[in-house]
Amino acid sequence: MRVFLQYMCDNGHRWTVQRPHTEDEQSSDVICPEGHPAITCHVELPVDDVQILISPAARVVDQVRRQRILDGRYYLSLLDKTGKELCASKDHHDWDAVVKFAAFFKDKSIEQALAWWASRKL
Repeated sequence: MRVFLQYMCDNGHRWTVQRPHTEDEQSSDVICPEGHPAITCHVELPVDDVQILISPAARVVDQVRRQRILDGRYYLSLLDKTGKELCASKDHHDWDAVVKFAAFFKDKSIEQALAWWASRKL
């Protein structure tokens, strides 16, 4: 999961650093773009809305000739805020269809997204 560190220096400059929550703060994080040291740091966590992943279905079936299949076809997956896959489409779709499906999940909680997914059997 990514966290956002919101810093401020004495001169009122604000800057944000994002990094994986498992990664330690770096010395460069606490210096503003103008060169002043930070005086405050506020940690902001991402919302718990579902993440949407569109991944290519294309595969290389012959390494020597670099022959590919399923070009232009995609899978849709839903992830939680840590990046853990919650569900994935069984079938591949063309780009326009997969983007249309993905649009349904905008601003949806995980519960809402999973309910919609289950009703559509993607």
